Amino acid sequence: MLWPKKRKKIDLTQFEEYLAGQPRSSLPESLAATGPVLVWNRPLNIRLGRVDFEAMWRRLGDRAWELLKKCRMKAFFPGEEPCEFTRYLDTLRRSSPVYREEVFVGLRHPDHQPLLVPRFVFENHAYILGGSGSGKTSHALSQLLLQLAEGYEDQLGNTHAPPPILIVDLKQNGDRYLRALAKQIAEARGQPLRFFSVDPDYESLSFDLFHCIRAVAYPLKRGELFLKALSMIYPEGYGSDFFTDEQRTQLNEILYHDRPGTMNEMIAFIRHATTGKSGNKDARGLYSALQALEYAKNIHTDGAPLGRDRLIDFERFYENREVLYVHLDSRALSLLSGDVGKLILFCLLETASRREKDGRKIQCFVAIDEFHRLAARNVVEMLEDARSAGVGFILAHQSSNSLKTRDADLYGNIFENTSFKQCLTLEDPRVIELFKIIAGRTTERKLGGSTSESHAKGTTASSSGSFGSSSGGSDTVPDAFFGTGSHTTSSSTGHSSGWGSGTSETRGSSETKSWEEDKVPALTPEMISIVNDINLMSLMHVKGTGGRCLTPTGGIPLLVQGLYPFHHKTAEEMGKEPWPHRSIDDPEWYYEESRRAIAGALKGGKQPQPSRDSTGEGRTSGPPRPSRFTGANEGDCRKLEAKVREIADQLASEMLEQSMSLQQFSRAQRVTMQAVIEAGATIGLDLSTRQTDLTPMEVRRLKRVLEGQSDSESGA
Repeated sequence: MLWPKKRKKIDLTQFEEYLAGQPRSSLPESLAATGPVLVWNRPLNIRLGRVDFEAMWRRLGDRAWELLKKCRMKAFFPGEEPCEFTRYLDTLRRSSPVYREEVFVGLRHPDHQPLLVPRFVFENHAYILGGSGSGKTSHALSQLLLQLAEGYEDQLGNTHAPPPILIVDLKQNGDRYLRALAKQIAEARGQPLRFFSVDPDYESLSFDLFHCIRAVAYPLKRGELFLKALSMIYPEGYGSDFFTDEQRTQLNEILYHDRPGTMNEMIAFIRHATTGKSGNKDARGLYSALQALEYAKNIHTDGAPLGRDRLIDFERFYENREVLYVHLDSRALSLLSGDVGKLILFCLLETASRREKDGRKIQCFVAIDEFHRLAARNVVEMLEDARSAGVGFILAHQSSNSLKTRDADLYGNIFENTSFKQCLTLEDPRVIELFKIIAGRTTERKLGGSTSESHAKGTTASSSGSFGSSSGGSDTVPDAFFGTGSHTTSSSTGHSSGWGSGTSETRGSSETKSWEEDKVPALTPEMISIVNDINLMSLMHVKGTGGRCLTPTGGIPLLVQGLYPFHHKTAEEMGKEPWPHRSIDDPEWYYEESRRAIAGALKGGKQPQPSRDSTGEGRTSGPPRPSRFTGANEGDCRKLEAKVREIADQLASEMLEQSMSLQQFSRAQRVTMQAVIEAGATIGLDLSTRQTDLTPMEVRRLKRVLEGQSDSESGA
């Protein structure tokens, strides 16, 4: 038999005290009554009427946070809608600017006090570490993006518009939940979500590298950007320095002398300069790194006119404060995704740096999920420059071991260059050791001392005896008063003896207590077990607040209980939202289109396109650019020469001859002047007294005569 549940009552003493302290003019008269009781999932009942509990909560303002230090939000609002995280976020939005400059990141463990972190901490980068299924994306990354993407008003009264947001998704088929979150943020701003993917199956923007760096007019700076983005500046050393210098030299020669206007042109120049027997083989890594971009879908390399709204444009990204979602398939297209991802990040940083130099700095946030698939030494070094340019990174991935590259272990650099760290799983000994160092040591009092006990037991026996006698007599004279008289005699004898025995037992104990103090690590094994066992429990560390934090952490790691930003049902629906697929009528033609176009161009079957500037328009001004292939190899020269001969033989009968003098004609045909005069006589030309040049038609007729004579002579 099921027994009906008793309604749960909640102690709201603290809440009532704050309500009683409100000005009388702002509260109903019914609050003068006593004895308010909150029944589970029902409004606050007052003796003289009914009060809307949520309305009372909204009137509290900043003082609501004092209540939340003693009781969780779900205790005040036990209903299902909206979720607990949304309640905290709504309270934060309604608070004064002092609180709106903070970001809610969870509840301290075990007292469940709200933990708020200043926004400027995330401008100095954030790092999230968590294994698969730990809530790294659905909880930690999502709650930060929801709050950092909002505009706010600071304590000085300055209004800050929503910042531009770039989200980089490196999962194979993409994270539908994360993209749905990005779409929700964009719609809240009244904007469409900008979407780019290297997967040709999706409807996507196009990425044109030359368009994104069109404002970089200095060729030397362009060359450095290409080399850094493609990880072609190797660590210092005898051999590595040589290859770095060779590639830089070759690239600078092409950028300065050939001046390519499109990616296709630059790749063609690099190919001719680095391949073949006479090519610069020490710089052939340039061609290997760039050639795949010619074949990739959604990578715009030919400079053909394309609408600005169909391209990634970081100037527009900043001016319109857009939300840009970049999907890079790091499984099926890992090499291409790595190159494109780094090129996009360096283009963004170059735009941010230029805006900062021009006094147009706007804070931007970049969230990278599965960051380890994009991690490289050049990307980690970029964190140091991004902070000053107004770009804050939020890096999330699963394991610190995945940050070990062939050149270095990048985990230490990332740990040092991020001000906010959150670990939802603690299993790697390196991570645990670093957090132990940060946490430091704490004083622990241990009970010590000694205890002693004594026990004694014994038997005793004793005996005693005495003997004595006495005798006596007396005479009495008659007393005149009484009228009588008497005589008395007395005698007595006595004897006494005794014996005794007994047992006695004595017990005694003593105890000495003492306290010992010892320095032990503040991060205990019990804390590590709690993080790995409880859902959404994490170890969080915040540095660089300078005391400007409403909930100071003391610079030591804290246990924090996280909250999901959406209900489970809502999150499931977001995870099922489909991505926009491209309709392809002829898949075979679609996927082979790039290869055929490039093959046709190499065979000479495709007409060369006119050079275009970075905006996609044809060049109408400026000095002509010489077409020069630096270091053209011998194999290409021989192929070109054979092709020219073949074409010349085919068109020889149709080609017009060149006018020339009689003497020049005899030298070209290697015959004497007399032979030329005789040949002319056979066709009715008198050349003996000729002073003018031969016409093209006369040259052709004379050649035919001489060729006929030579044929007849050889036949004879």
